[in-house]
Amino acid sequence: MANEATPTSDAGVVKRRGNTRDRMVRTAGELLGEYGVAGTSIDRVLSVSGAPRGSVYYHFPGGRAEMLSAAVEQAGELVLRTIGESPDPSVALRSFADFWRARLEATGFRAGCPVLAVTVDENPELPELHDQAAAAFAGWQDALAARLAESGLDDGAAAMLAEQSLCLLEGAVAVCRARREIAPLDSAVDAIGALYRLRAEG
Repeated sequence: MANEATPTSDAGVVKRRGNTRDRMVRTAGELLGEYGVAGTSIDRVLSVSGAPRGSVYYHFPGGRAEMLSAAVEQAGELVLRTIGESPDPSVALRSFADFWRARLEATGFRAGCPVLAVTVDENPELPELHDQAAAAFAGWQDALAARLAESGLDDGAAAMLAEQSLCLLEGAVAVCRARREIAPLDSAVDAIGALYRLRAEG
């Protein structure tokens, strides 16, 4: 009987471990977007996530640095999936904007992009986070450029338009937070849509 019960028991443990780690990573990403690197402490992650203190070094042997790195990685992958869900660049853009719209409105405009946060609130003791953020932005640009190239733009024009789109959207998120309203994001989406139409007509 003991042998038969072990797989079930182990599966439950693995599931609980995964849930705890995922919850901590998700929480760290949310806190990064709201409080930056300096304000995302282990204590705050534990308090908000409800995870036990002993889980920190179990799931993140490298401590806070490893936890924040996992949060930036998760945020980068989430946006990549959002962009990659549609081959239509306009739909991909809208999905990206809707993602940030929901995040801004759900937090009362307190939280922005965790990837941008680690570049604005750069910690010299955690230089790897800056490199991760740069890689995430590059990945988003490449994914959006691929959608644009598939729609008929040449590679150079697609890369440039993708970069412009990300700069407009990320800047708009910051302005939305400052003004506590969604209008800047809507304006950015309209501006990018106009750029897309011009490129398509040209």
